[in-house]
Amino acid sequence: MIDSSAERAVYRQLADILRERIEAGQPPPGGLLPSTLRIGQEHGVGRETVRRALRLLRDEGRIVMVSGYGARVVEQEMTLVAVPRGARVRVRLPTEADRAELAIPPGAMTAVIVVTVGGRLRGTYRADQTELTLK
Repeated sequence: MIDSSAERAVYRQLADILRERIEAGQPPPGGLLPSTLRIGQEHGVGRETVRRALRLLRDEGRIVMVSGYGARVVEQEMTLVAVPRGARVRVRLPTEADRAELAIPPGAMTAVIVVTVGGRLRGTYRADQTELTLK
């Protein structure tokens, strides 16, 4: 639910709601989001607010804008990473070097997963495209 009195910007709140729906499979990968008009009506916000929320999701790589059709959910390919016993796994926001190496757009709120073994870096991965499994 959108709270216009909250500190968090309304378009970011809307992006959070839409992101949660996408992660829950509504719509499924490859499916279209409702129109900007319908999203705005459903949440009681203006079209520019909806557009800003959609731009944020596009910059995160969750949707693509298809001219004449609307916003389509991206079919994410997940990378499976086997983590050995004794490894340390941390999740953090990306550095500029991480963004460049992992193709994370500027401003995108995509976390990275850092895996170290015995104090040595094993790998840095995009959290939105990585599944971890134990070896």
